[in-house]
Amino acid sequence: PPPRAPVRHTFEPLHVTPVGGDSDDGIDWTRFAYFTESGDGTWAESFTKLLAFKQTQYDKVLSLDSDATILKSLDELFLLPDHAVAAPHAYWLPEPDTISSAVLLIKPSMHEFKRVFKAMYNRSNASEFYDMEVINDVYAGEAMILAKDHWVVSGEFRLKSHHKYLDEGETWDPDRVLNETKLVHFSDWPRPKPWFPVTEDIYHRTVPVCDTMPGSAHKDCRNRDAWNWLYKDFEERR
Repeated sequence: PPPRAPVRHTFEPLHVTPVGGDSDDGIDWTRFAYFTESGDGTWAESFTKLLAFKQTQYDKVLSLDSDATILKSLDELFLLPDHAVAAPHAYWLPEPDTISSAVLLIKPSMHEFKRVFKAMYNRSNASEFYDMEVINDVYAGEAMILAKDHWVVSGEFRLKSHHKYLDEGETWDPDRVLNETKLVHFSDWPRPKPWFPVTEDIYHRTVPVCDTMPGSAHKDCRNRDAWNWLYKDFEERR
């Protein structure tokens, strides 16, 4: 397991700030206490995070999905130059400008909140859509891209090929990745999110397979060990 530096956080209640009355565009911006969407309960209220765009009492807001584990302090993100949104590249997708909404450094403003809300409203007739799609409707190609060491998805440890994650000429080393990464986002379908119990069948279907080492009878189980440690560590700290 990677060494875990002490991370101290101070939390305060977050209140949604009303912004007066009906606006010129016909939308009452005061009525949104939370956002929700019918469908899979895992994602139904994920749109609530988008209210961070209107928390104008703060200079910057760091929004993190709850299905993630912080391995190192992310405080340095608040020292980045001002930008409407900074986010990691959704590196597993083919589109080069697609960003992930799992980590969002936001500079709140009503202008940006309205842009995001209108993008969500424009998708409201779709049978199903997600907050990541809304964020990309607005910020794909515009967002500041965070450095790769800020995050990785847990499913990366299950893959045989890591070419989408690695830079050119870089080789995959699960120990190094786990030691350098600041945040890991859990994504291992069909394994449920880490706060849910997992059946033995699902565990064995999703656990990384040990690799056979060329010219040796030994197996390389570092991917499996790292992946198991992430879930165990999350469970112990929750």
